[in-house]
Amino acid sequence: MEDRAPACLFAFGVISDTQYADIDNRPNFTKTCTRYYRNALTLLSEAIDHWTSRDPSAVRPDFVMQLGDILDGFNNEGGKEESWRSLETVLGQFDRLPCPVHHLLGNHEFYNFSRVELMTSRLFTGADFESAPRNSKCRCFPDVIPTTGSGAEGLAAYYHFSPAPGFRIVVLDAYDQSIIGHAETCPIGQESLQLVRSINKNKLLNSPDGLSVSQRRFVAFNGGLGEEQLEWLEDLLRRACSAEEKVIVFGHIPIYPINGEHTCLLWDYQEALKILRSFPCVIATFTGHTHSYRYCVDATSGIHFISFPGIVEIGPGSNGFGTVLVYEDRLVLRGVGKVRSFEMVFPKAGSCEPAAAEHL
Repeated sequence: MEDRAPACLFAFGVISDTQYADIDNRPNFTKTCTRYYRNALTLLSEAIDHWTSRDPSAVRPDFVMQLGDILDGFNNEGGKEESWRSLETVLGQFDRLPCPVHHLLGNHEFYNFSRVELMTSRLFTGADFESAPRNSKCRCFPDVIPTTGSGAEGLAAYYHFSPAPGFRIVVLDAYDQSIIGHAETCPIGQESLQLVRSINKNKLLNSPDGLSVSQRRFVAFNGGLGEEQLEWLEDLLRRACSAEEKVIVFGHIPIYPINGEHTCLLWDYQEALKILRSFPCVIATFTGHTHSYRYCVDATSGIHFISFPGIVEIGPGSNGFGTVLVYEDRLVLRGVGKVRSFEMVFPKAGSCEPAAAEHL
């Protein structure tokens, strides 16, 4: 295992959209590519092997960020028992890691489980960190299933922690405002359905057909942060800036329309982006959901926006994960397969001039 230079403060692994199911390969929703459902577990296993390897070219991460969609919605066709069985199969791979794993909630988690089931399962990894109370409008919890006594049912799915002095990690819940993330009787779910239907006139709300570019995000497989989470995020970033901390943000759905991509985008990305741009302590965001690797530097703020590929759509012979080494003035992404390696230099203190992306 590589002896990290003293200047490397900590390292973390990133992987997204495993979407495992014990089913044969089949086309994706838009029939533009193939999804390799069983192979996704193999690629995940290879990533875990890499992160636990004694190979001198590898770096052992201090924690791993799993960006959501850990299993596919097709598991639900076999009933709840199949969903739980597939989840444990995937989590069994992550259990081989000697470091913590942070699991984000994606749309496919909600295709298989209710919000209360997720918040009282091993997929909610924020219980030991500083979280907020769950959304005051949420009515999903009272009598869906018995609580576990962990207190997680009273918490929001978004949280934050500091992995090293001077740095803060923010984990967002991209479905705090959503159709699929809430019960039909929940006011949040009802308001979300009304919002999407006011814009998207398609019978199938997962379809963006007929929508303008700026409206394509209003589909049922997306969601939003919502007012309470946006207020929490703004307050947290204000405190982080006052403490002179650098902030790295993680979410399932992209916050920035990289390369003009508007279909897989937060409903309230404009509000979220305005907040991120307001605080020079924000240095990067990592997201999944698009199933393709995308990267850009925001010309306004210098924030680095990275979208990781979905390994469910990567065939045998390749992969799509990475390890990020964090230094005082930059992030170094060491990618595998579809994820390329490069450096992300932080903007200069007090400057909104975009930082350079230096390729390795």
